[in-house]
Order: sequence, then C-alpha cells, then structure tokens
Amino acid sequence: MKKPGQYVGNEINIVRKEPGDVDVRFALVFPDVYEVGMSYMGFPILYNILNQLQWAYAERVFAPWPDMEAVMREKKVPLFSLETFSALSDFDVIGFTFQYELHYTTILNLIDLAGLPLESSERTGFPLVIGGGPSVFNPEPMADFMDAIILGDGEEVIVDIARAIRMAKKQLLSRKETLLELARIKGVYVPQFYQPVYQNGQFNSIAPKMKGVPARIRARIVSDLSPGFYSDRPLVPMIQTTHDRISLEIARGCSRGCRFCNAGVIYRPVRQRSPEELVEQAKKNIAATGYEDISLVSLSTSDYTRLNELMYRLHSTFTRDKVSISFPSLRPESFTPQVAKCARGVRKSGLTLAPEAGSQRLRDVINKATTASELLRAVDLAFGEGWNVVKLYFMIGHPTETSADIQGLVDLLGDVRHLAFKHKGKRINVSVSPFIPKPLTPFQWVRQDSIEETHRKLAFLKEHIRGKNVKFSWREAHVAQVEGVLARGDRRLGPIIKRAWQLGANLEGWSEFFDARYYARAMAENDLAFDDVLKGFQVDQPLPWDHIDKGVTKKFLRDEYHRALGEEKVPDCRFSTCHSCGLMGELACRELIRRQRAGDALEMPIEYQSKDFEFSQAEQQPAKDRVDRTIQHARIHYRRGEEVRFLSHLDMLRMFERAIRRAGLPVLFTEGFNPHPKLSFGPSLATGLTSDAEYLDLAFYVGEKVIDIAEKLAPQLPRGVEIIEIKYLDKKAPSLAACANRAEFEFHLQSNTIAFDDNDRLATILSHKELNIERKKKKRSQTINVRPYIDDLEVTDWGLRVRTKIENGKTIRTDELLSLLFPHDQNKQKTTRVHRAALWVEEEGRQRTPLDLCTAEAEHEKV
Repeated sequence: MKKPGQYVGNEINIVRKEPGDVDVRFALVFPDVYEVGMSYMGFPILYNILNQLQWAYAERVFAPWPDMEAVMREKKVPLFSLETFSALSDFDVIGFTFQYELHYTTILNLIDLAGLPLESSERTGFPLVIGGGPSVFNPEPMADFMDAIILGDGEEVIVDIARAIRMAKKQLLSRKETLLELARIKGVYVPQFYQPVYQNGQFNSIAPKMKGVPARIRARIVSDLSPGFYSDRPLVPMIQTTHDRISLEIARGCSRGCRFCNAGVIYRPVRQRSPEELVEQAKKNIAATGYEDISLVSLSTSDYTRLNELMYRLHSTFTRDKVSISFPSLRPESFTPQVAKCARGVRKSGLTLAPEAGSQRLRDVINKATTASELLRAVDLAFGEGWNVVKLYFMIGHPTETSADIQGLVDLLGDVRHLAFKHKGKRINVSVSPFIPKPLTPFQWVRQDSIEETHRKLAFLKEHIRGKNVKFSWREAHVAQVEGVLARGDRRLGPIIKRAWQLGANLEGWSEFFDARYYARAMAENDLAFDDVLKGFQVDQPLPWDHIDKGVTKKFLRDEYHRALGEEKVPDCRFSTCHSCGLMGELACRELIRRQRAGDALEMPIEYQSKDFEFSQAEQQPAKDRVDRTIQHARIHYRRGEEVRFLSHLDMLRMFERAIRRAGLPVLFTEGFNPHPKLSFGPSLATGLTSDAEYLDLAFYVGEKVIDIAEKLAPQLPRGVEIIEIKYLDKKAPSLAACANRAEFEFHLQSNTIAFDDNDRLATILSHKELNIERKKKKRSQTINVRPYIDDLEVTDWGLRVRTKIENGKTIRTDELLSLLFPHDQNKQKTTRVHRAALWVEEEGRQRTPLDLCTAEAEHEKV
C-alpha cells in the first residue's frame, strides 16, 4: 500500500477532544491525498479557529489513494477522520475545499465513500455538506451536490455557521429550516433555494425560489488578518508532504490587476500583517514544530511593503538555529538586489519567476508589468547570487495572441539561456500552460483556445525550446479543455460531473488518473458540447455566476477587458490612484491606501530601510557552538509501537530531527545549504513492523549543566515512540550500522491456527545452502541468495521466532522470509504480524546489545 502513514493521524500538535463532549462536529475534507492536502494553508486556519471553540471539534479528512480506497470499499469501511477515525456520517458538517476544478469528481467520490447520497435533494438531516475555496465563485457546476457554499474569506463565517448549526440542533430545526438559517448568513449560498432559467438552450438568469434569501450573495471579507486565525502550534505531519515547512501568510490579496488572474480579484483587498506579528508567530511555530524552513506566503511576496524589515528580523532570529527562509514565485520587477540579499541564506535549489507571456505587447494586454529587461536582470541577479536553477512560468492562448507573440517567447528564452551559459552550470526550467479564462476576471467573456490551437502552439515551442541547460514542461491541452468547461459552466454541468465520476473520474489532479474521454462521453450523453462553454460569452450576456457578488463590479471588469483589447496598461492601485473596481468604494479605498502608506513610513525603523543583510560566518554559526565546544555522544534505545508502525524509515528520521529541534537539544549539524542534525540509526525497520529494538546515536554539545536527554526528548515524541534507555557512548565505539549484525523477529500468526504447523517447511529452508529470490528495486530486479542471512527458525506457541544475520548492511527482508515460509498462502503473508524483538552485536560467539558497547563514563570529545 502506498504511504500507509497518511491514514494513521497521530501527528504532533493534533487536537484531541472527546466527540461526546462537544455540540458541533466538523469534518474538514480536502479532496486530494494527505501529502497534498496537508500543504494547503487554509486547512490549519479553519482547524485552529474551530477548535478554539470549546463546544466544537474540527477533524481532518483526505482522499485515500486508489489502493486504500479499494480495500475500504471491499471491507465496507466508510471514509473516516484522522483524529478519531469516525465515519463522516457521524459529523454535523462536512466541509470540502474547492481548491481546483479538477477536484470536483473526487468530491463526489468522497461523498459516496462516506455512504451519503450525492445530491443534496436526496440527503436528510445531518450531516450538511458544504464547500468553500477559490473555485466557488462559480458554484453552479457543483450546486446540485452542495447543501451550502461559503463565498470569500472563511475565518469569520465558519464561526457563524458553527453557531447556527449549534442553535439548529438545540431547537430541533428541520433540515430546510437549518439551511434557511445558513442562507441568512452573509457569504453563504444555499443552491437549492435558487432556480436557474434557460432560454433557447442558453443560460438566462438565476433567482431565489423563496423569500428571505438575497438575490445576490455577497462574499465575506475579513478586514484584518488577526493573529488569532493562525495556530501557535501547527500540525506536524508524520510523512513528508508537498510543502513540508512552516507557511507564514504575510499578506492576502493583490492589487497588481493582472487581467487573467482570478486570485487577484477574489482575494481583494490587500491586507498585510506587521513584521512584529509575523516574527512572533514564526518563533512560536518553529518552537512547537521543529521545522527547519519558513515559507513567506502571499500572492506576491516581493510586493510586501516591509519585506526588507521582515527578512532582517527573521534572519536575526533564526539563522543561528539553521532555519532557512524561502520565497514562492516572485515578480521579476520586484526581485531586486536587496531582496536577493535577504534570501542569501536560503537553500538555493530554484527560484520561480512568472513573466506569463513572451512578448511585451501581450504582457501589456494582460496587464503584466514585467518587461524583458527586468526579467533578464532578475535572472542574472539570481544566478549571480547563487541560485542554480531559475524556473520560468508562461501561459499560451491569451486573448489577441498571435504567432509573433509565440516567437517572442522563444526569443526571450534564448536570451535567458545565454545568461545561464554565462554563469556556467546554471539551468532554466520552463513551464507552459494553456490559458483558461476564469470567472470574475476581465477575461471571463473570452474564447478559450481549442485543443488543436493549443497543440499547434505547443508543437512549435517543443521544436524551438531545446538545449542541455533547459528543461521544458507543459500542461496538456485536453486537461485545460476540461478545466475550462468546469470553470465557466452552469448548473447543467452537474450531471456531466456525476457521469464522469461514474465512468471512473477521480483524483484528476494526478496526470496518471486523468482521462478526458470520461467528459467527452458524459457531454455527448447529455447533449452538450465543450464549445458551448469554451466559445465564450458576449459582454452583455448573462453569466452563470452573476448572482455571486465579490464586490468588484461587472462594469469595472468590462472596462478592463476593453482596455486589454486596446493594449492599455493600468498601474497598481496601491501605488497610483483608485481604479474604482467597486470593492470598497473610492473613499474607503483611498483611506486604506493612505493608512498603509502612513503605517509603512511610521512603523519601519530607519535602520531597516538600508540593511545590507551581510552575515559573517561566525554570525551564522550557532551561539552555543561558539561558546562551548565539548561534544558528548549518546545512544538511545527506543520502542516503536502500533501507532507508528506504518511510518517509513525516512519518516522516522524526519520525526526525530524535528523532535530534537523542539526539545532544544544542542546537537551537531551537518554542513552546507541543507543543515540537519547529525543522527545515526540502526538497521532500518520495514514499514508495518513494530519493534522493541530501535537504536539511535547522536552527538551534542555539553556545558557545565548536565543535559537530561530523555527528559527533554520524550515529551516531543509522538504516541507509539517510547525511550527505553539512554547511555553515553565512547567516541571510538563502532557505529550502529557497523556493529549490529544479528536481529531477532517474532512472527505472530493471525489465522485460526495460531501455532505454525509446517515443521517440514522450516527444515527444508534450513537445510538449503542457497535460497534464491528475485528482489525488485525501482525498475530493476536481481537474484539474491538469502540463505546466508537466515540464522535460525524456531516454532513457538504464538508463531515463529526468527533470527537473521546482517552482513555489511545486507540482510533478508521480512516480506521475503514470509514468502519462503508461506509460498502458497498469500493471506498468511499479508496478515502475519512481525515484531523486531532484539538487535544484537555478535562477536566471537558472544552476544551483546548495542547499549552494552556504551561505557558508564564515556570520554568527552574535546574540540
């Protein structure tokens, strides 16, 4: 099973409540797998806000990988939460995040896996199924399946919803009465109370079916990003996730006005957090998690007006603790020498810049402020400051695009390649995606490129973007086609999505699972065509999302569309004048800009405005390293129980690294851009096994005060990891990998016949001089004689005791041994529980544990 650790919960800082002690239970569901969902920043915010309410409990749910889903359906196990492993039917509210249109079929799959009817009209009582996120600003394609949809920022409205649900349960309101209460909350859309109207096969309007609900639903906007929204103790996943770090939201919203950008509209207005608040949160987060990276998150990090000050404060606070600061995508025009110096201590694996279009004419059309000279200057600066890879992101298919614009992209990349050659050993990664018009943007009316047009443009780029120092990747045309239909379709797409799911669509964010044929067949069966949506709309035509009110007026979007056709650029309203988008009103907008500018001028100390961010080698060295250079080595004997048996060896390594950081142990670190605590483990344990014989070596600095490692480290370990004993280790003692050469396992049979009843099989195995097996590793396999690694097999009352040999790090794997013991019984191979009971060091017929090699008074290493 792929990454079984994603299904066990048990994370550091997990919130544990007794479900029977709360009034309202929320299941926060991300419609993708754990490693993706745990990287989504909105999840921890809502998780934190809801769990601050004593009478509410929020738990997390993620999509299972297909192998796990198959087992769940076979065993009739419903979709469950990670906190209490409760079925989703036990909750009051099931909340899905609509992060991406291709998640829609996964949402249906998860509703079905929960054992609930797909359509809202077929469900009764609780739980209510609600949605929220960036894709809900056209909620109509998923309207049939949702009981309610949250529009805009969720931090405040989620509490309003929780209170309404609590009240409805106490007053025993009906399902319809409860939904009516939700519909009266600003920012909540209840689709079943609205009726779409069609004329001549085209969408015409949508209006309320009953009194008491608004004709247009206004999105919620939080005026300030309160510190209380963000947890001091974020969850620390037990397996590696896509963004495995602290995500520090420094600002929300963007006022640049890129005309293709949906996020630039739906996250307006710009709201910044103060450097003081951000540094305080970062300190608490690092102390509570042990993470070694902080990512500064916003739509445009380099537009944060106090970035210089923030970076200096973060560097001053964290550089000595080996914590790095990273940026997401940056704007080339904002990547200045000062910003580059801010990032001088960052792990320079790659820097992402997004020019979006190849020619200046087309960048003017889309209102992208970047010029070619600014991009080249930024790339030259990045390579000069130590970045090895620059990633460039473009889109093709923008309105008015011509072949000259595509050629301009090729020419621009030629100039960038020249810079990579100049700096020697540098590379560029180029990513191209077809443009998809999205709702609530100035391009919401335009036609989307056909598959044939996209294929033609991509073929040209593939032919001309080549070279040893260039990696070219692209998004497939048929994926963009389906996303485009889902983004701008009306309620008639509900049956299309359902039928695509019935045909097999699921986890479509993963390329190996996406199949456009599901949608082609579903469209044909429902007498619809892709071009019905992709052909675009007239500017005076009713749109399926006209009843959704973000606050930005349709007139403003229309005016911007006409300015785009005239290749007219509009400057950032924060640094020019109000463009009357309608969100706040001109006076309120001017006041916000005035306060922001005044705040920046008043709050930023003058010394930060010209800080050089130069850190000497001594400054970057941990203070404790410089004060005291006495090193002590220790060996830890610990137990791995049921709660952590599905974690891999690498998962356990990361877990201990972060536990050591949280414990504040002054351990030695590796050198280079990726410093990690210097740890040495014993022979790795296979995923799925428990053990009483796990060992770990570490080295740490000691001073006058004696450090109690167990006292500091034990509270930082997850359930299922227990320290048994710690001894100091002589610096000359052999490493665990070098000395451990015997292991003892217990094979506990789970069948009706507890005892092992095939003694002949044991005798046959032990009598052979060779036992060859095929061992597969990645894409190749090799034949290995595993007989030298089998020391002894002994029948017991509960199963088998197995002793194995380890020679130069090589041994027999427990799954291989099971296949030898039960060659014709797959069930026993899968159900036998394996436990490592002991690890030995055998020399000259004498067996000792790795701890026996430790001396009572180990010598300190003086440096």
